[in-house]
Amino acid sequence: MKQKRSPWAYLMMMMLLACGWGTITAAKLSADEASTVNLQHQAILDQLGNFVMLWSPLEREIHIEIQAATKGYIGLGFSPTGGMKGADIVLAWIDDQTGELHIHDRHARGMFIPDIDNLQNIDVIGGYQNDTHTVVRFSRPWNTCDNEQDYKLSGDTTRIIWAYSDEDPKGDMDMLMHSHRGTKSIYLREPTFELPQFSEEIKTVEFLASNVELPDDLDTMYWCQIYKFPDLKSKHHMLGYVPVIQEGHQEQVHHIILNECHLNDSSFHYEQWLEAGGRQCFLPNMPLSWNFCKHSIIAWAVGSDGAMYPEHVGMPLGEDYGGSDYYLMQTHYDNPHLKQGVIDNSGLRIFYTDKPREIDAGVLMIGHSVATNLIIPPNQRWKTTGICSGDCTGTTLPEDGIRVFQGLLHSHLLGRTIKMKQFRNGREMPTVFEDKNYDFNYQQERVLKENLIIMPGDTLTAECEYDSTKKKFPTFGGEDTQDEMCLIYLTYYPRMDLSICMSTPETSNIYHALGVNEIYETEKSDIYNWKLNELTADDIKKRDSKFLSNPNADFEEVNFSFALKKLKVKNPIEKQNRSVYDLLHDESTWQDPSTLQELQKQVTFGMHKALCFTVKGKQLAKGTKTKYPDHIKIDTLEDDECKALPIAEVYETEKDKKNMQPTALKGKDNHDHSHENTQAAGTGSCTTFPTLFLQVLAYSVYIAFLV
Repeated sequence: MKQKRSPWAYLMMMMLLACGWGTITAAKLSADEASTVNLQHQAILDQLGNFVMLWSPLEREIHIEIQAATKGYIGLGFSPTGGMKGADIVLAWIDDQTGELHIHDRHARGMFIPDIDNLQNIDVIGGYQNDTHTVVRFSRPWNTCDNEQDYKLSGDTTRIIWAYSDEDPKGDMDMLMHSHRGTKSIYLREPTFELPQFSEEIKTVEFLASNVELPDDLDTMYWCQIYKFPDLKSKHHMLGYVPVIQEGHQEQVHHIILNECHLNDSSFHYEQWLEAGGRQCFLPNMPLSWNFCKHSIIAWAVGSDGAMYPEHVGMPLGEDYGGSDYYLMQTHYDNPHLKQGVIDNSGLRIFYTDKPREIDAGVLMIGHSVATNLIIPPNQRWKTTGICSGDCTGTTLPEDGIRVFQGLLHSHLLGRTIKMKQFRNGREMPTVFEDKNYDFNYQQERVLKENLIIMPGDTLTAECEYDSTKKKFPTFGGEDTQDEMCLIYLTYYPRMDLSICMSTPETSNIYHALGVNEIYETEKSDIYNWKLNELTADDIKKRDSKFLSNPNADFEEVNFSFALKKLKVKNPIEKQNRSVYDLLHDESTWQDPSTLQELQKQVTFGMHKALCFTVKGKQLAKGTKTKYPDHIKIDTLEDDECKALPIAEVYETEKDKKNMQPTALKGKDNHDHSHENTQAAGTGSCTTFPTLFLQVLAYSVYIAFLV
């Protein structure tokens, strides 16, 4: 006869199972039992590899794992500025004695211990600690809808802050200051750059600066030098590149552009410069032939690890095969602290092959012209727009359009938001390239999951928003780090003849907005006097030969806004003979709200001069005007994501908690798990005793009735 068990035995068993025998300890789960997905992306957040973040972006949530070389506490945060204040932080540690995982959703009000959020909007998956590392995995919604204490995550640039300590806290709000910390910007919805494994047929070439000595009295310098690919006796394709930044010069090397050079009989003009070294860009002493090197095929900027093309696409090399034989590399050096003795040999490592891929790639640059009529008034939130007109795309794009597979968004220090809009047949298309949290120090190319199709006749706009609220004087378009830009580089296929498609506001409209009716020019600079398209090859060669005998010209400051000093006001009388430069630097100019409003209207929606150039620098449709297109705004269906979220757990203090520790994820003993994509354990918590008692009692009565 089968012996009946007492209902109280069931009660005791259920309580022990529910509460994990009083304390939830570490428990390793197999891959089949794991309650999460494999993590897709990885980023090493510090230079030593001691703090690693892995993550998988899902539709409504993101799964994150932290691996840190410590047995103390670890913290990972999402910050609006890269600092502590306003950051949304997850802080965790494994108790050395009990193996229990402590983890909280927190927020920082400043440079002190982050407060624990009222609502815990993280789903704890698990964690473990071994002899060398602490590993924690959790998930959270992209938008927790906790606008006061959490940070909404998105596909924009996310500034990650991280920290760890060598010791565990003594309590939730009792801990020593971290021993290591840092910050890194990341695109959470996109994979980080990874260099593929190349076959033996892939070749490499390095274009490096040749002992460029940075001046210690200029904070910005552009250096140009001519290079050539070796042995292009048949068609070759460039497949991608990585930057080669000299150790210790990461602060000084801001961006590197590689441009094709296009002049008839190119060897006649450029071969002589291969051994002659470089020159400072944008000055009268730069060789005239270098002005014909305008079409960009590489645009690297600080923070980027490089770029690779899809497997069926390559950039053509060689004049006879749709590319160029000679290339100009332009390096932007930034030396804000005027550091002395910096001699640089940075550059690019380029991967290419003599087995061409299926389709030729190209690069199209759109945006606002880099000129002084890009004006950002002081103490403002300001918007600038550059237009790639439908007239330009209508006459240059192939009938089936082009397929854009990656893009680089670029502005300088004041840039906060950059986006590209596309208009077709009077309708706005979905926005593909946009960053609402632009970081000047993180300019990695955005790789699209699906190609963006641009058709003939489409109008494209590059729209930049700036924050000049801490500026006392206006900022202008220019090459200096303190100047501004609004550019987007689109890498696409199949290659076409269009290279640059941008615009600049009508100068007269800008000055009218400032109360100026007429201006006149006092003198012209030599650098702007040359009409390049009217010069013969011998003219160019003769002028360039002067520079071969004078290789060591003095460095000069390049400031495009100085040209405004040569422009004087003719009307009205009360402003007559004042330079435009002085007028724009007069504080009273920016005190009238109606002046600011009218200027913003003109630079955004007023008439623009269209600038449309071919790969070889020929201007198309010269004199064409364009403006922001009239259109039907795209319909956006606002998905009420907050209604779909589960109710977050309310934080209870240590005094109120009743063994409410989540399940830990256990690793193999004495095994270094850094950089591993580990499988996660499930979650668990213990209900407060009164509620648990009633639940288990009811279930036990039911069991007793059955038996």
